[in-house]
Amino acid sequence: MSGDILDTFVEAIHQRHGYRVVAMDMSDVPLTMEAFLLATAENRIQARAIADSMMETASRNGFRKHHIEGYDEGSWILIDYIDLVVHIFLPETREYYNLEMLWSDVPTIEYDNTEEPPDDDSRHAQD
Repeated sequence: MSGDILDTFVEAIHQRHGYRVVAMDMSDVPLTMEAFLLATAENRIQARAIADSMMETASRNGFRKHHIEGYDEGSWILIDYIDLVVHIFLPETREYYNLEMLWSDVPTIEYDNTEEPPDDDSRHAQD
Protein backbone atom coordinates (compact mmCIF):
# COMPACT_ATOMS: atom_id res chain seq x y z
CA MET A 1 0.00 0.00 0.00
CA SER A 2 1.30 3.42 -0.93
CA GLY A 3 2.86 5.46 1.86
CA ASP A 4 1.10 8.54 0.49
CA ILE A 5 -2.37 7.03 0.92
CA LEU A 6 -1.48 5.77 4.41
CA ASP A 7 -0.28 9.28 5.29
CA THR A 8 -3.62 10.66 4.07
CA PHE A 9 -5.55 8.21 6.26
CA VAL A 10 -3.30 8.89 9.26
CA GLU A 11 -3.97 12.61 8.85
CA ALA A 12 -7.72 11.89 8.91
CA ILE A 13 -7.22 10.03 12.19
CA HIS A 14 -5.09 12.78 13.71
CA GLN A 15 -7.65 15.43 12.71
CA ARG A 16 -10.08 13.69 15.08
CA HIS A 17 -7.37 13.34 17.77
CA GLY A 18 -6.83 9.62 17.34
CA TYR A 19 -3.51 8.44 18.73
CA ARG A 20 -1.14 5.43 18.87
CA VAL A 21 -1.53 5.13 15.10
CA VAL A 22 0.23 2.10 13.62
CA ALA A 23 0.25 0.72 10.07
CA MET A 24 0.96 -2.99 9.73
CA ASP A 25 2.17 -4.39 6.40
CA MET A 26 0.08 -7.54 5.86
CA SER A 27 1.16 -8.11 2.24
CA ASP A 28 3.33 -11.15 3.07
CA VAL A 29 0.70 -12.75 5.30
CA PRO A 30 -1.66 -15.24 3.60
CA LEU A 31 -4.64 -12.91 4.02
CA THR A 32 -6.42 -10.82 1.45
CA MET A 33 -5.50 -7.33 2.69
CA GLU A 34 -2.30 -5.36 2.20
CA ALA A 35 -2.36 -3.42 5.46
CA PHE A 36 -3.96 -2.89 8.84
CA LEU A 37 -4.23 0.63 10.20
CA LEU A 38 -4.73 0.81 13.98
CA ALA A 39 -5.71 3.83 16.05
CA THR A 40 -6.93 4.55 19.55
CA ALA A 41 -9.78 6.85 20.60
CA GLU A 42 -10.58 7.97 24.14
CA ASN A 43 -14.32 7.29 23.97
CA ARG A 44 -17.05 5.88 21.73
CA ILE A 45 -18.06 9.28 20.33
CA GLN A 46 -14.48 10.00 19.30
CA ALA A 47 -14.13 6.49 17.81
CA ARG A 48 -17.19 7.12 15.61
CA ALA A 49 -15.84 10.57 14.64
CA ILE A 50 -12.54 8.97 13.57
CA ALA A 51 -14.45 6.31 11.62
CA ASP A 52 -16.55 8.99 9.89
CA SER A 53 -13.41 10.94 8.99
CA MET A 54 -11.76 7.76 7.65
CA MET A 55 -14.80 6.88 5.53
CA GLU A 56 -14.99 10.41 4.06
CA THR A 57 -11.26 10.42 3.29
CA ALA A 58 -11.37 6.93 1.80
CA SER A 59 -14.33 7.82 -0.40
CA ARG A 60 -12.56 10.97 -1.68
CA ASN A 61 -9.54 8.80 -2.54
CA GLY A 62 -11.47 6.16 -4.46
CA PHE A 63 -11.68 3.46 -1.78
CA ARG A 64 -14.98 1.59 -1.59
CA LYS A 65 -15.99 0.34 1.82
CA HIS A 66 -16.63 -3.41 1.78
CA HIS A 67 -18.19 -3.43 5.26
CA ILE A 68 -18.01 -1.92 8.72
CA GLU A 69 -18.40 -3.57 12.11
CA GLY A 70 -18.75 -2.20 15.63
CA TYR A 71 -19.78 1.35 14.72
CA ASP A 72 -22.88 1.41 16.94
CA GLU A 73 -21.12 -0.12 19.96
CA GLY A 74 -17.92 1.87 19.36
CA SER A 75 -15.28 0.07 21.44
CA TRP A 76 -13.72 -1.53 18.32
CA ILE A 77 -14.73 -0.20 14.94
CA LEU A 78 -13.45 -2.19 11.96
CA ILE A 79 -13.70 -0.68 8.48
CA ASP A 80 -12.85 -3.09 5.67
CA TYR A 81 -11.66 -1.66 2.34
CA ILE A 82 -10.46 -5.09 1.10
CA ASP A 83 -6.80 -3.98 0.67
CA LEU A 84 -6.85 -1.95 3.88
CA VAL A 85 -8.55 -2.80 7.16
CA VAL A 86 -8.87 0.04 9.67
CA HIS A 87 -9.21 -0.77 13.39
CA ILE A 88 -10.28 2.00 15.78
CA PHE A 89 -10.15 0.94 19.43
CA LEU A 90 -10.88 2.27 22.86
CA PRO A 91 -7.70 1.90 24.96
CA GLU A 92 -8.85 -1.10 27.02
CA THR A 93 -10.15 -2.93 23.93
CA ARG A 94 -6.89 -2.34 22.06
CA GLU A 95 -4.89 -3.69 24.99
CA TYR A 96 -7.15 -6.72 25.35
CA TYR A 97 -6.96 -7.83 21.70
CA ASN A 98 -3.34 -6.65 21.25
CA LEU A 99 -3.15 -7.00 17.46
CA GLU A 100 0.40 -5.66 17.50
CA MET A 101 1.49 -8.69 19.54
CA LEU A 102 -0.62 -11.11 17.51
CA TRP A 103 1.01 -9.90 14.29
CA SER A 104 4.40 -8.99 15.81
CA ASP A 105 6.29 -10.56 12.90
CA VAL A 106 4.97 -8.11 10.26
CA PRO A 107 6.66 -4.79 9.45
CA THR A 108 5.03 -1.81 11.14
CA ILE A 109 5.15 1.96 10.94
CA GLU A 110 4.38 3.93 14.09
CA TYR A 111 3.01 7.33 13.14
CA ASP A 112 3.39 8.71 16.62
CA ASN A 113 4.80 7.46 19.87
CA THR A 114 1.98 8.75 22.01
CA GLU A 115 0.86 6.26 24.62
CA GLU A 116 -1.68 8.67 26.08
CA PRO A 117 -4.23 10.97 24.47
CA PRO A 118 -2.93 14.33 23.26
CA ASP A 119 -2.73 16.97 26.01
CA ASP A 120 -5.36 19.54 25.04
CA ASP A 121 -4.01 22.01 27.61
CA SER A 122 -0.81 22.47 25.62
CA ARG A 123 -2.80 23.98 22.77
CA HIS A 124 -4.21 26.64 25.08
CA ALA A 125 -0.96 27.62 26.80
CA GLN A 126 0.04 31.21 26.40
CA ASP A 127 3.57 32.33 25.47
